[in-house]
Amino acid sequence: MLPTYKRAYLLSYVLDGLRKQTYKDFDVVIVLKPSGDGTEKVIEKYRRWLSIKLVLQKQGYVVDAFNLGLKYVEGDIIAFLDDDSVPNIDWVQRHVESYEKSNIGGVAGNVIPAKLERNKIIKIKKASHIILHDDSSSTILRAFSKVWNQPIKGMENYLVYLSKAGVVEYNPDISHIAWHQTVKSLLGMGANMSVLSKAIRDFRFPNLWILGLAWEQFLGWHLWKRGYKLIFNPKARVYHLVHGETLTRNIKGAKKDVLRWVENYLLFYRLYRLEPELSKLHRIAWFISSSLVNLKKLCVNKDFRQIARLKGKFYSEFIGLKWLLSRKVGGSYTPLTDLRRFIDKLEDKNFV
Repeated sequence: MLPTYKRAYLLSYVLDGLRKQTYKDFDVVIVLKPSGDGTEKVIEKYRRWLSIKLVLQKQGYVVDAFNLGLKYVEGDIIAFLDDDSVPNIDWVQRHVESYEKSNIGGVAGNVIPAKLERNKIIKIKKASHIILHDDSSSTILRAFSKVWNQPIKGMENYLVYLSKAGVVEYNPDISHIAWHQTVKSLLGMGANMSVLSKAIRDFRFPNLWILGLAWEQFLGWHLWKRGYKLIFNPKARVYHLVHGETLTRNIKGAKKDVLRWVENYLLFYRLYRLEPELSKLHRIAWFISSSLVNLKKLCVNKDFRQIARLKGKFYSEFIGLKWLLSRKVGGSYTPLTDLRRFIDKLEDKNFV
């Protein structure tokens, strides 16, 4: 499944990657939010080589696109791909082979940053959006994890895991082997992952997102709670074209950065009444400790990106606590009530 919006200039690279796959027996479900940029012409061109199902999205955001696309997918496996992520030639084959092991419900693949140079895709050294790099921050992360960011029970040896504080984290102890072998992992990025169709037959995302941050982990948790195994296969690779835009490219600047962190941190409140391993004490400890780390980076290192993270933390707690209180008294408040206030002056009003 491939949601797309305003990406005609990159979509041809993605579809060309799908055209060259070693494994040929698959359909491409494209959920298109029309924008007048010529995407339809690109899709029509590739119908000569690919079995394409085009689904038009009239309103909503990226999670709404997934809900819409799920109505049209067929087959045993549903693979997800971004419209700026070019699959390696054996991408489909690697995902299909991963399900030969028993009870696999979801597979995450490696997302490698790349750039376009003279119409060629150039990998950015040995880097990954999923596997942690070896640097000094890993030691700090490991120390803090022992205190307030412990994995929920059953995810202790996962590459990507959900902490008791309700935060998506990456295990540095697993990272060094994840380059070379399959490891257990929560789903990582929608740019490269797949799920077993029958495992999500009745699943639909709640209408509580705008940017869609952490939707992958929400889906992965759903599969995990149903008893399915989740893995990361480093050989299932896509090359993410770095260009500074996302699927919600109508939202610009600092407002978007804050909204991104708010949605990330709201995962705790999305799952709080569903996952008993989540802990309010761990959440409080995470909030205080991580905020102090952000303040130190801001004041000492002059890293002004920390402002968005701090705002995201405070606002997510404000929204989340209101949400919990509303549910406790039978109210109808949802995160969208306040999240929409962030987008009151969008460049593209029709995207709402």
